[in-house]
Amino acid sequence: MAKSQEWVPCTQPEVGDTLKWNEPLWAAPNKPRGKPDKIGEQEIIAKLVAMQDVLEFQVISVKKISSGDAPLKVQENDNIRRKTSTIEQGFCHKLLG
Repeated sequence: MAKSQEWVPCTQPEVGDTLKWNEPLWAAPNKPRGKPDKIGEQEIIAKLVAMQDVLEFQVISVKKISSGDAPLKVQENDNIRRKTSTIEQGFCHKLLG
């Protein structure tokens, strides 16, 4: 994506919108119970292709925005599903144009 493109905060995504948000990267479980350890953060840019109980996306790009050796959990061209609340927690932005 070009740097000159303008992103605005998004509160009501619609099918066909290109959205950008941040997601945590979690460590593999190392204990039977308890909260998993956050080991990094990734930025996802994806196109919203369907809205039902969950939002369905086609990933355009993904990049790690934290330091460290945490592997990315999502690849370009993957189809992913996310709850609306997950997208809202990642400070969702919509591409204008």
